[in-house]
Amino acid sequence: MKAPADPTERQADRLRWAMLVRQGELDAAVHAIKDTGSLGTVITGPPGVGKSFLASAVLSSLGSGVYPLRLRTSTTGPSSAYACLGALLARLPKGASASSTGLLLAVERMLREDAAGQPVVLVVEFAGPIDEASIGVLLHLLLSGTARLLAVAQRATDLPADFLRLVRRRRLAEIPLRGIGMPETRRLVSALVDGRVASSAVGELHHACGGNPAAVQGIVRRERSSGNLHKRGGVWTLDAPVQPEQGSGTDEIIRARWAREPQDVREVIEHLAVARRVPIAGLAGLFGSEVLVDMEDRSIIAVDGSEHRCAYLREPRMAELVRERLGPDRHRELASLTSLGGAPEESGLDREDLVSYVEWSLDVGSKVGSELVVHAARAAIGLFEPLRALDILDRAGNLREPLLVEAAFHRASALSLLERKDEALDVLDSLPPDVVERLEPIARARHAAAKSELLTWLPERGDAQEPLHAAWDASARTPQADPAAVRDAGEILDLAEFRIRAFRGDFSPVLDSLESASRRVGSSEDFRRESSLLLAQGWAACGREADAAALIASLALNSPQRVDEDAYVAAAFAVWIANGDWKRCVDLCESYVDRGGRRLSLRGGLAELFLALALAIAGRASTALGPLLNAIAQLEEFPARNALATAYAATAFAYAQLGDTGEAEGYLQRARDAAGKAAPWLFGYLAEFCEGMALRWLGDPGASAFLLERAAAEEAAGRIAAAGNEVFGASVPGTEREFLWIERLAHRRQGALAHLMASIASASRRKDPEALLDAAEVAYGMELDEIEARCAALALDFARDRADSAAAGRAQTRLDRLTRVLPMLPLVPQVPAPVLTERERQIAVMAASGAANRDIAEAVGVSVRTVEGHLYQVFMKLGVSSRAGLDGLV
Repeated sequence: MKAPADPTERQADRLRWAMLVRQGELDAAVHAIKDTGSLGTVITGPPGVGKSFLASAVLSSLGSGVYPLRLRTSTTGPSSAYACLGALLARLPKGASASSTGLLLAVERMLREDAAGQPVVLVVEFAGPIDEASIGVLLHLLLSGTARLLAVAQRATDLPADFLRLVRRRRLAEIPLRGIGMPETRRLVSALVDGRVASSAVGELHHACGGNPAAVQGIVRRERSSGNLHKRGGVWTLDAPVQPEQGSGTDEIIRARWAREPQDVREVIEHLAVARRVPIAGLAGLFGSEVLVDMEDRSIIAVDGSEHRCAYLREPRMAELVRERLGPDRHRELASLTSLGGAPEESGLDREDLVSYVEWSLDVGSKVGSELVVHAARAAIGLFEPLRALDILDRAGNLREPLLVEAAFHRASALSLLERKDEALDVLDSLPPDVVERLEPIARARHAAAKSELLTWLPERGDAQEPLHAAWDASARTPQADPAAVRDAGEILDLAEFRIRAFRGDFSPVLDSLESASRRVGSSEDFRRESSLLLAQGWAACGREADAAALIASLALNSPQRVDEDAYVAAAFAVWIANGDWKRCVDLCESYVDRGGRRLSLRGGLAELFLALALAIAGRASTALGPLLNAIAQLEEFPARNALATAYAATAFAYAQLGDTGEAEGYLQRARDAAGKAAPWLFGYLAEFCEGMALRWLGDPGASAFLLERAAAEEAAGRIAAAGNEVFGASVPGTEREFLWIERLAHRRQGALAHLMASIASASRRKDPEALLDAAEVAYGMELDEIEARCAALALDFARDRADSAAAGRAQTRLDRLTRVLPMLPLVPQVPAPVLTERERQIAVMAASGAANRDIAEAVGVSVRTVEGHLYQVFMKLGVSSRAGLDGLV
């Protein structure tokens, strides 16, 4: 992607790329300019979304067939009459401006002469106030049909009243722009690099461009040149965070707007730029309510709906630019006017604002309360920005209890997010024993739970349950503690115990406890909710798939804003994949990725792995390969949750389904090399399942034994659903023992997938083609193509053994369709099924619909004798004796 040398060419190049994701808006704007019933269009949107770029693209699309005239409103304050039209007025003959009417007619005549018969397009950027005289001239040009308008403004309400009236009457079409989302950023970046891009990289680039497609090309070019954006295994990924592009024409407009404001307004802007959000009552006490009302009316500030009723600047970029111009002394002066050094809950800031405020204050040497600093570190972790949290904590200075302990918790959490779990455990271990001993019950429980979680990942460093036992013992030694605090501490320790069990897949012993915890009267909502998520995973693994799905659905319905998204996605994936609802898994993961955010730099690889696993297990191997390779590229860079072995095994499974033996065997070896690290049970189970299925597709004679051995272990641990899936995967073509095993397990399971497996096992054991065809129809409804193909292949063989030509014909028709969908069949009939040719299928469809041979011959362009010959072949292949038998087969 080499940059053009000429500036004009560079601008055209940026324009071309940016419009890849603005085609709909571009088409609508061009249509509004060309429409004879329209006066033009107004492009609106916040700063930095590419409004001017879209206007340039509209002119480019209109080409040389129009005469554009660019006008600009003042950015420096009130202007004199006709200031917007200065260049035009300078060309008018003497005396033309003696009267308003004469000036209107002279301007109209001059434009028509300049345009030489071409349509005139007035391009106006409403960056500031416009005088009434200029408004009158522009309206005359529009209403007289002399010109069309192509305007740019932040909001339609920023337009002069007469123009706003035209928008509301739909004489001017408004084209509202918003920042582009993750899907558009992915499409644009993929086009720029001409390849696949990891979700973590898309998330970073999306954050850096601020939703402006015009900025993406420059950022991508810069990151490629620096080597930060590079290819890994055929996938573009990033090594480090991406900084936004600095300096633009929009920035200059914002600076000019700030500079022309009165002194009191500038002071409010500076104050909010530093403090981010300030309760409106406190701000009114400093600057007076009249100033604030005026600023709100002019959309400079807004007031949020929180209980604090905090005011903030509507344009985040204005706040950034103002902060850049403030020196440390002025910052400290402004910060001293706020109460942000108090308790965090009194600050009124959201997480991003709080983190930014504390970082800026530390940068300029302003005094910040220790409690606020520690709270900001916690907020940074909540934003999935652990490096910012660590930086804040490094600059926090000397902390005393209890903030010392709180800071240690946050440092450990940040290190754990970065997969530096050894260091995280060291941080918790470094707290002096006497400090830990003095902790209040809740803090002591949090310390124990944090250590316990880390030890599940680091079993070589100790027993994960030991810290919990120690905390319970300590709690028993302090009977005088507040009962509410003891209850909350108990919930923390209970959840930690449940998490250990879930991590190991040891669900059976705690399912009753989890169910009780999810309904415990008097417990906190957070405790019940997290217990429910763990319970859903346990039910899904242990054979209560339908109950698990109902529980997950109720959580999403009853508390969608309160559920931890990462925990919910992991639980929902486990539940829906156990139910065979692979499409819901795909929607879940795609939605997670599309919502974007900085979390993708840490969780993008896992999200794409979950997406790919659903596709691979459903038999969509070719579709799964893209996200699989993306996941591997990200997990090799950042080994989130030790999931790399699972990604390698799933990729081997996908390649095996596609018949690529070399790639499948290569990834199987990589999966074995990466195995051995502690990982959640679900990842280990999926890795082994995918490995076994890959071996089965590759024809490895030990594949069935591999899967059955693991199925026996899963059943012994009470994970009935997992065991059933592995036995079913092993049973191709299957033995009576395996079929009975599947049926026995299915009787202890719930859900459509378990019932389908039981039906296939029973029909296979009885060699019943009709029952297998019924199962194939169920698989078709669930869009499980490989299971449908397995049913059809077995049904064809059993039908031929019984000389059941009708069943054989229906089975063959299914296989005929599936061979065009699947790269390979999971099971090939013992006697290969004859496949209809395209011409045979065409004639058979017409015959089944009732067309006579002569009509078919005329439609196809062959003789009647040829039609009869094709139908004979069709009847023989499908095992039918007349046209009536074709119904439902073609």
